[in-house]
Amino acid sequence: MSPRDARAPSGFAEHARASGRPASDPTALYRLRDAAYAADLLVVAIAELDLLTHVAAAGRVDAARLCASLGLDPRAADVMITYLAALGLLERRPDGAIEVSTLAAEHLVGGAPLDMRAYFDALRERPGCAELLGVLRSGRPAAWASAPDREDWAGRLDDVAFARRFTAAMDARGAFLAPALCAAIDDLPSRRLLDVGGASGVYACALAARRPGLRATILERPPVDAAARTLVAEHACSARVEVVTGDMFDALPAGHDLHLFSHVLHDWSEQHVRALLSRSFAALAPGGWLVDHDAHVDADKSGPLPVAEYSVLLMHSTHGKCWSVAELAGMLTDAGFAQVEQRPGIADRSIVVARKPG
Repeated sequence: MSPRDARAPSGFAEHARASGRPASDPTALYRLRDAAYAADLLVVAIAELDLLTHVAAAGRVDAARLCASLGLDPRAADVMITYLAALGLLERRPDGAIEVSTLAAEHLVGGAPLDMRAYFDALRERPGCAELLGVLRSGRPAAWASAPDREDWAGRLDDVAFARRFTAAMDARGAFLAPALCAAIDDLPSRRLLDVGGASGVYACALAARRPGLRATILERPPVDAAARTLVAEHACSARVEVVTGDMFDALPAGHDLHLFSHVLHDWSEQHVRALLSRSFAALAPGGWLVDHDAHVDADKSGPLPVAEYSVLLMHSTHGKCWSVAELAGMLTDAGFAQVEQRPGIADRSIVVARKPG
């Protein structure tokens, strides 16, 4: 991307001045950070698995058969297939079958006249490639940020220093994203917000500042809860935003009419996500709303590319991935929610909204 491409798009500066937001658009910076592991996964798919040759030989193959034949974990393989589809190397059919594209057939399949697999093979010794191959085989996440001799992301949150750094990172990300989230859900009435796994509390603070009658509760585990209290105080929000210590996988506190999950569900397996949605449905006031603010894969799981790249990072380091809109809608409906819809956000994020009938 050239410096010219990274400039604010036409009209962005005018909108920024009107809304009080910055005059520059940092989406390109978000994408660079979030795509940190994507290129390594492409190398693994080509040089280690020769996946595109395998699919081409089969003609058409479904994901389950592909996982069985190559010895892959279904979650990790789904992330890889989505990423390759977003790159235009695989094509997903409506019946779930997977085929190679013309681009892949001409350049990344054994025997092709312009076979360039050896060009990718020269990078197969990168440390990230070995880690991703391990995740693809086992389904278990690697260490956060490839830290040597470290446990995975969820385990490291028990370390106070890491929890503070991680919470500060979420606060930095949310500073730009929060105003757009607030604007996107302005029509949802709420007087009591529960920010589930709210990290720094940046979204709860932004919503409280925008809605004078709103009181917010951030639910966080130790030691993240202590870091959250510090940051909430720094944002001068302590009068209407409190931090409650607890585990979101236990019963959620009652008395709230809006539950916010911001960049939370993407860290967890389908089993865990279903559990969280069920707990939310049980605790939420009748007629209340659930809001999932995140990077979401399209319903057909063929993009968008920046989200597919971000999903690779999550697959590497957590038990989750970027969930597709269709997957989330199905899980929300199964939990009892209704009126599921997707709303646009910024920086490749969107907002999935659902309501508890009542």
